[in-house]
Amino acid sequence: MTPVRTALMHGLFALGSRLVRRQARRELAALRWAEQADPMVLRARQEARLRALIRWAYDTVPYYRQAMDEAGVSPGDIRGLGDLPLLPVLRRRDVKKHLDALTSERASKRDLLPVVTSGTSAEPLGIYRDRRTVPFEQATRWHSLGWAGMTPAASHLMLTMDRVSVHAPRVSWWGRMSGSASVPLGALYSREPAPVVELLERTAPAVILGYPSLLHLLAQAVLRAGRPLRTLPRCVFYQAEHMGDDTRQLIAQAFEAPIFSRYGAAEFSGLIAQTCEHERWHLNAEGFVVEVLGGEPGDRQGASVSRGRLVITDLRNHAMPLVRYEIGDMGTAAGEKRCPCGRTLPLLGEMEGRIWEWVVTTAGLRIPAIVLQRAIRLHLDLLWEYQFRQDRPKVLEVAVVPVGAYGADRKEELARHLEAALGGGITVRVTPVEHIPREPSGKRPVMKSTLHQGR
Repeated sequence: MTPVRTALMHGLFALGSRLVRRQARRELAALRWAEQADPMVLRARQEARLRALIRWAYDTVPYYRQAMDEAGVSPGDIRGLGDLPLLPVLRRRDVKKHLDALTSERASKRDLLPVVTSGTSAEPLGIYRDRRTVPFEQATRWHSLGWAGMTPAASHLMLTMDRVSVHAPRVSWWGRMSGSASVPLGALYSREPAPVVELLERTAPAVILGYPSLLHLLAQAVLRAGRPLRTLPRCVFYQAEHMGDDTRQLIAQAFEAPIFSRYGAAEFSGLIAQTCEHERWHLNAEGFVVEVLGGEPGDRQGASVSRGRLVITDLRNHAMPLVRYEIGDMGTAAGEKRCPCGRTLPLLGEMEGRIWEWVVTTAGLRIPAIVLQRAIRLHLDLLWEYQFRQDRPKVLEVAVVPVGAYGADRKEELARHLEAALGGGITVRVTPVEHIPREPSGKRPVMKSTLHQGR
């Protein structure tokens, strides 16, 4: 984007912010304040929002009124974050079954913003968000860009796709005005570098954002071109999928840009967490409470643990409150209280991926797919893409898209390495394919499993 156009877009954005996005700018100011606030003050604000949410849920949401009465819990019993375990975990199947009962009786139709989750590894879930949280959601996205030194006016290259059709890349009106563009997915899938490099050099995006699986293909295309880009991006953002070390290395080679991540979901009122320049996860304390619980997926209770399933309370959605909602992700609690970046926001540990991105052994143990990604690293020079699938505890299927000829010896060698990484007891079957289909959302999960359905 030319300097003149950049200045023009910054001016237009500032004008639009004043006229249209005043509330979002107030939310952004609060998010920036929270970065350096006293942790005790942040916790007090969280707990005040939590108490108001629980009182509202009991008074106006039939599902929570019944659940709390059955548990013998009154709104006054929830005084702080430590009291949340008094309430049962809300599961995905509870939302599907009790959608109307989870909606506030005082929410008008104007308050309800219908959304559908992507359904990457399960059925898509229809849900309502509180329309009044839209400015907060926008502010969380602006906020994450600020950590990378970017403004909302920075040009983007988007590597995500419209939920309705995997063949319809979507760029917003503002994105088109700011010089943003969508990547030619056909070129990515065919691994033709010329159209990809031409787009990157024509648009010169400051920010590249997308699913790691698509970023992986983008970086491969750039490296196949055999020459560096004339203009490099300032940063790369990823979301929605776990990023393996192999993808990080490709991005570092192709773009020489810092990598940031942000964590959220369609169900929630904004971004739940984001990484800083030290790659630590910081929680958005202005909007969410995140717990790490033990127990099996779908358990209504569970003790706090250092590594387990993530349970999230959205403090902003009053139209359809999500209190202690099990999103389906695994993660770890932070092993440190402060981050070297100096921000005082609560920390999370690692985001370890979806619950179904774990291999289940015959003994019922769960092994994260990241272990398999490390084992497959030695074979990446022979593969474009890969995906694991498990439908039975004793067998793991691996679909691979080979770079060239891929004989039986290669398949057997890869299978041996993966079986060793799993500790034995599981048979690995490797199948070369021409391409790996993507989900309706455009995502390509590393691991697909039918062993975790029915949460």
